[in-house]
Amino acid sequence: MDNQLQMEFERVLRLYGDNIYHIALLHTKNNMDAQDIVQEVFLKYAERQEAFESDEHRKAWLIRVTINMCTNLLKSSWFRKTTELNEEILPTTDIESEQNVVADAVMKLPEKYRDVIHLFYFEGYSVKEISDITGQKVNAVKTQLSRARNQLKNILKGEFEYEI
Repeated sequence: MDNQLQMEFERVLRLYGDNIYHIALLHTKNNMDAQDIVQEVFLKYAERQEAFESDEHRKAWLIRVTINMCTNLLKSSWFRKTTELNEEILPTTDIESEQNVVADAVMKLPEKYRDVIHLFYFEGYSVKEISDITGQKVNAVKTQLSRARNQLKNILKGEFEYEI
């Protein structure tokens, strides 16, 4: 890899590495598996020959590949036959913040709801963009967002003093 390609790869890794990790963590619920997925995604990115139309196209491609790789991992017989040694999914802190409570609640959602919540609220994608990334119809994405919000509301009920 020449110097310019290496610098571009490092730029993309800095820009999107954390996002890809969080998406992988939402799916795998395991720090080590999420890190493995990130490495695999960026390996595929490094091997990719075609150019991207824009940074948004690159980001959408990275997200799609991440979701696909997570799905493949979770479907694998090896993964289904393993048990976790570590019960902790997210790093612990001394002070439990509202953010950690919400993150835990999101982790309890079914996978398809975790994706749309993450892409909508954390990545800032519109419903149409989520539809394009996931290959689902716009109405399906809207329905999933609505159902995810309702489930989060039920999960978080009583956690906060204010109305959700």
